[in-house]
Amino acid sequence: MQRINHLISLVSALLVLFLAGSAFFLSFESLRDLAVQIGIGEGIAWLYPAIIDGAIIVFSLSVLRANLTRERTVYPWVLVSVFTLLSVVLNIIHAQQELLAQFLAAIPPIALFLSFELLLAQLKETAVRLEAQNSLDEIVREVREKKSELDKIVRERSETIEKLEGEIGRLTEQKSQLKSDIRNHSNGNGVQKASESDTIGRARRQRTSKKQEAMQQLLEVIQTKSNATLSELAGEIG
Repeated sequence: MQRINHLISLVSALLVLFLAGSAFFLSFESLRDLAVQIGIGEGIAWLYPAIIDGAIIVFSLSVLRANLTRERTVYPWVLVSVFTLLSVVLNIIHAQQELLAQFLAAIPPIALFLSFELLLAQLKETAVRLEAQNSLDEIVREVREKKSELDKIVRERSETIEKLEGEIGRLTEQKSQLKSDIRNHSNGNGVQKASESDTIGRARRQRTSKKQEAMQQLLEVIQTKSNATLSELAGEIG
């Protein structure tokens, strides 16, 4: 379907161009002959139709450029209208005094104006379509670039997250190891403290036993030797 549309547009443009060229040639011959009739040399008489009808083409191109660049088109349109009207009037003047001849003489410049404007309208639509296509391609390219940048950022973030997860795992293992060491150290301290407590208890019991034995000996000495002195008592106890 797109190929058919392209073919129709191409054929239409060629036909419009042929129509504009034919109208330009007929108007050109009429205006050149009119210039010769008023005394202009045949060698330079062609300049008059080239200026008048050529101005229509030039100013029409100016209208197209102004439309594409979104500029004001009032002044170019005024120039196109003025020179088209001038060409029509001069073609009518060149014709015979009969109404039919004047009517036919007015057709080439009008046809030149309309066909060329139609051709420019087609060119404008093509230019707008190409601009839209280029804009769309540019948007697609920017989207792809942004997607590539986003994928790169995601990959970098994923690598960072993996590194952080590995570091967290390592720290977790270190934490578990530290907890185990602390528990082992606490258990060792408990056993050592229990051993010290047992030793102290045995020492206390031994001292108590010795005190009781000494008191028993002292009582026995006192009972046997009630008149003994302190030094004698100490000697007896040992």
